[in-house]
Order: sequence, then C-alpha cells, then structure tokens
Amino acid sequence: MEISLPPKIELFPHEELRAYQARFIRFVEKNPRVIIHAPVGFGKTVMALVSTLPSVKTQQFQLFIFVRTKAQIFHVFLDEIRKIANTDRYGYLTALPLIQKSDLCIRADLPHFYKGICGKIRCEHLEKARSIPEEDFPTIVEQVPITTHEGEIKLESFKDILQEFGCPYYIIRRCIPYANIVVTTQTYLRNKILQSLLSTLLHRSTFANKICIIDEGHNFSAEIESEISLDDIYKARDIIPLKIFDRLEYLIHNRKGRVDRPQNLTSDSIDAYLDHISNLSSWEQTNLLIIKDFLNSRGELWISELEKLIQLNPFPQGIFKFVDNNFKNIILMSGTFRPISSYKTLYGIRYPGMQIPSDFQYGLNGILYHRRFSTKYRERTPQTFQAMASVIKRLHQYNPFHTIVFTPSHDLKQKLLVHMSFPNVYIEQPNERPFFIDELQNKTHEIIFGVLGGKLSEGIEILHPSTKRSLLTLIIIAGVPYTKPDSTNRLIKSLYTKRWGKLMADHLTLLPVTRVMTQAIGRGIRSETDFAASLILDYRAVTLRTMLPRSTIFRDINDCYNVFNNFFTKMKRNSKIKF
Repeated sequence: MEISLPPKIELFPHEELRAYQARFIRFVEKNPRVIIHAPVGFGKTVMALVSTLPSVKTQQFQLFIFVRTKAQIFHVFLDEIRKIANTDRYGYLTALPLIQKSDLCIRADLPHFYKGICGKIRCEHLEKARSIPEEDFPTIVEQVPITTHEGEIKLESFKDILQEFGCPYYIIRRCIPYANIVVTTQTYLRNKILQSLLSTLLHRSTFANKICIIDEGHNFSAEIESEISLDDIYKARDIIPLKIFDRLEYLIHNRKGRVDRPQNLTSDSIDAYLDHISNLSSWEQTNLLIIKDFLNSRGELWISELEKLIQLNPFPQGIFKFVDNNFKNIILMSGTFRPISSYKTLYGIRYPGMQIPSDFQYGLNGILYHRRFSTKYRERTPQTFQAMASVIKRLHQYNPFHTIVFTPSHDLKQKLLVHMSFPNVYIEQPNERPFFIDELQNKTHEIIFGVLGGKLSEGIEILHPSTKRSLLTLIIIAGVPYTKPDSTNRLIKSLYTKRWGKLMADHLTLLPVTRVMTQAIGRGIRSETDFAASLILDYRAVTLRTMLPRSTIFRDINDCYNVFNNFFTKMKRNSKIKF
C-alpha cells in the first residue's frame, strides 16, 4: 500500500510514502524517545532524517547521528542528508563528521603513532587553528560544504578543505557547536574517553536542544572493548623495556577469569618514552598502539583468558543513561531488534517500541530440520559437510542469480569448501576486503562463501549495474554461530543470571547469535522490488525461530527442494521482477 506524502513533510526526497513509513513518522512525532525495529530495505535512514530534520530546520535543535563504522559516516547518512537537506527551496543545513585525530592529521612527516598525541609536539597547523577567534567559527562551518559534494565524499578531499584554516581535527572540534548536524561513530558513546570529549562538545553547543539518532542500535550488547595477547606484550617489550608490560604479563600468567584492574596503569609511560625517541618502524608503531589503546580503554571488567587480557562492558545501561541525560529526542533503531523487549531489558530503557513487519512480498525463509545438518562440535564430520555441500549445489541450480553461503567461522568454511566442485567460487578471506564485489555486479550466477559477522554478512550489496536491484537471491547459513563457552561468555551469563534470572540470561546471551544470522539473511532484499530466499542448515535453529525472521520448518529435504524450486520459478515468471 502506498499513500501520498503528508503536506507538512517537505523534506522527503521521494514522491510517495509507504504505509509503514507513515506510521514511523507518526510514531516519532508522538513519542520523543523511541526504539524501532524495521526490516532491511524499509528505509530507516531516510525516515529517521525525515522525522528529525524539520525540527533541525527551526535552528532550535542540533542533530547527532551515531553510526557503526567510519565508512557509514560518509557513504550513508551524509549522502542522504545531501539529497534531503540542501536544496534551493529549503535553504542550507551544515553537517560535519566527528572522527578521530589520526584520521584527520595532515602532517605527512609525522609517523602514524604520533598523530594521536599531537599535543606533545610543536605543530604549526595546530597553532594556526588555535589562533582563530571563536566568533569566526559560525562562518567557517558554512564554508565547509561537506553535504554539497557530488558523488562520494572522500576523507582526503575533506581534509584539503579544512587545512586552509589549520589542523582539520581541531577545526572540526571548534566548529561542531555551530553545526546543525554531526555524524560520528558509536565509539563516542562506548569509549569512556571519547564519551567525555562528546560531553564537552554537547555542553558547548549553541543549540537549545539535541536530537540523537542511533543507527544499528543492536551493537550495544555485551561487547569486548579492547584486548591484548601475550604475544602483543612480548613484542612491545622488545621496543620499550617498561614495567607496565611485566604487570600485564603477570595478570595473564597468574589469574584466570575476572581480575582487578591494576591501579595507575596508564599509557603515560609510553608517551613519556616517545618524547625522547623517533623514527620507529611501522611494525613498532603498531605494537605500541595496541598496548596504548588497551591501556586507554575503560572496560568495566578485566578478564584474563588463556594467552590474553580482555576489557569488557557487560551492561550498556551506563551508555543509555548518558544518552538520556544529554538528548531531548532519541531514535534508537535497527533491523535486528528482535525482540524489542529483550533489548529494552538489556539497555535499561523504557522507550516505547515499534516493530515494523516486513511488507515485502518476495521473500522465503526456511530451516532444514534434520539431524544430518548441524555444525555442533561432535557432529562436524566429513559426512555432515558433504551433505551440506549437496544441498547448496542443488539449491544453487534453482537460483537464477548469485548464492552466498555463510559459515560460523573461516575454519568451518574451509571444511565445507573441500566438498564443493564449482569451477569458480568467490571466497571471503580473513582480514581482507572482498575485492570481488564489483566483479560480481557484472555476473549473474555465481556462488560466494563468507563468514557470519564478517564484512560480507554485515555490509555487502551486490546490485545490478542498471536496475540497481539485488543480485543476491539465495542466502544459505551453514551452521548456527553459538558462542564459545569460554570464561568470558560464562562470566557474562553469570552476571545476567544474577541480575535477571536464569531464563532471561539464557535468552539475552542468544541475542548476538540471532543478530548475526538476521543480518546475513537481510543481505538479499535491499528494497521492496528485490526477491531472495534463505535457508539455515542446522536443526538447532528451530529453537531460535521466535527470534529470527519468520521461517518455514522443513523436515523433509525433498519438500525443501520443491518449495525453493517453485519459489524461484514463480519469481522468474513474475513480470514485475526484471533485471
């Protein structure tokens, strides 16, 4: 169902508004603080902006947008802001990215390590920025046309614009109190040091009220804030013989499980050493950065595991207390808030929730319930992976476009690939950007292998070059990615049990599992005109079905084949779906 755009919504960049999009706007208008689940392809980014920009236009509200990654600052929200906000008819809104020092440094002669401690060195760019009078910055903000660039906004070109005023990082910090919109990463909410900086910027703001949009808000469950390995400590000791490394090594060797953070254990001694040394190699810089970042992190819990130390924030309530105290209006949204009530419990919030169902007609989700299909540790036999490979090959024959297969780990991916016989397979490699995405846009029937929680499962789009429709029409998840029962996960569960009881603890510890599966399933349908089918090859997924997108349970493999074959046959016949 489509309805006409309400007259008062002047900023919407498209001609028509779907029914659930209208509900989104009315819900946000009625409730100043909300938590919203909306499926992939719904248009959460645009709808959140449409709901908040009219208030920003009044000059009474400043909008802060928090995204998951630095790349999303430029390629998602600022791109949409350019389409909506800056037109001749509606005037001009200023928007700035808030990113860290090392990303904005323009000193080519400065080693990467020193870019984070530039206050300790003499820098003419910093001094130039500091010399600018405060009253000049409202004008400088308007001279930084970050939202009027055509095409992709590149970080380097943005730095070029700012450097005429001095240090880009320092200029941005002084401009932010005057900017209508600020886009940054969720790190500024999670990291205690960056949160303190954000608090300072909020208090210096020249706007009476603040609005907050948190995209992909599911990321605030129990997360590792920082970790170092024993090998990292040994490498750092080879560069600087400091006692802090001995103290960290002692924690790893002598305790297991929860440990107390040593008093006065900071990175100051590393900085002091660097005041008297230069010309470090890139690997020496990297090793020292790992230790320095770990010591500067502020995880609530320190955990000693085999060969490494971990800092963990098990309860995100403190983050949302900070958000509540600093923002008048809040939109917390995600495509994987399933169920919303569980996230409200974990986050300690009472915002009214809205769960928008998928209104796309062209999706099919299934779970193959058979003991033959599982990646449970005791069932990881060659026969299991051979059976999975057989299903993947058969379903790929039915699928008219690309198939992507996700496994819980790179190790399991390799065990499955042994039994695949396709002449050309695209494989996601650890710690590498998947460079083959552009190539796949010009092909039609290929098979791709990735891992759950990897770059492909969280951010891939393979679109037809002319129609811009998704070419990923079959997603297969080969195994449920249950977390390892290590000391960290046991501690998290025990903390949850103590606070909420065993049943709720069992439920909350499964949220990261179902979240990565839901993200992977969402790779296929990116708009209402796309079609895609998904299948989970693990009988254990049946117990999670209330937390996953609505699925058909297949107990007979031939029935599964028939349903998927009929689905793809129908999609190919459908005159509305042409590529």
